[in-house]
Amino acid sequence: MTKTKWTLILLGAMNLMLIIMYLTDYFILFLKPIGYVIPLAINIIVLAVIGFRSSRYHNLWTIVGLILSIPILLIHGFLVWLADYSYTKIDSPHNQQSLVIEYRHFTLGETTYFYNFYKTRFGFIGKLLDDQSIRMMVQGIDHPVGLGAEDALGLAGEKWITKNIVRFSTWQGMKEVHLNLSQSLVNAADIEAFIDMAENKVSGQTITVNGNRLEIGYDELSGQSWIEVSSDYDEGAIPRQQCSRVVPNEERGYYMLEECTHQWEYPLYPMTESR
Repeated sequence: MTKTKWTLILLGAMNLMLIIMYLTDYFILFLKPIGYVIPLAINIIVLAVIGFRSSRYHNLWTIVGLILSIPILLIHGFLVWLADYSYTKIDSPHNQQSLVIEYRHFTLGETTYFYNFYKTRFGFIGKLLDDQSIRMMVQGIDHPVGLGAEDALGLAGEKWITKNIVRFSTWQGMKEVHLNLSQSLVNAADIEAFIDMAENKVSGQTITVNGNRLEIGYDELSGQSWIEVSSDYDEGAIPRQQCSRVVPNEERGYYMLEECTHQWEYPLYPMTESR
């Protein structure tokens, strides 16, 4: 097999890999800031060299290919530049897993902030966390002086409440990013049902939220009820203790565990699953 055929096979394999990764929401992270400029440039250069060196094709066809492909490369590069995304990475204290944050903002009467999230284990390839993106809009009259995209998200103040959940204190309240949605075994409806059972003092009913096991306790003699909070291997988001109740806090947008042994309240779960 000639060198030309080997080169075309390798080029095709690279393109196929990038297409499959794109369709499955995987990305080579170091390419994100520049898009597909480098792969497109490699394709153009390799095919142009083969075309000019080949005796089977007239150089005119190679020139036509360059005339058509170079504007595509320039337009793609311009669109990447226009998007003006920035990137940062935060590492998990639990393992080698990390979260890469892609963010930008634009102002047109009001300021809109966009955030996309990618989970990665080694920092080379990242998986887009579908449906986890955050969009915040701040009206011009309400926009604090000096509020940037990092400040709006609450970067540097994020908290890994479990190995798969990061909680941000954003300008519009707390937001959670789940690195593994398949492990989120509850939803807002489950929390509401648990609240009803707790109010009706249905002893022994349990629910697991973010690694914490909540169990309703009730003493018939005293008429007192409580919620026992525990977790396997102390991996839950809330320390082991007793709390009095779970209540919805619409202002904060969270179901809160209140009147607990160690402190008055803990954020338990977002009231809405929309991001």
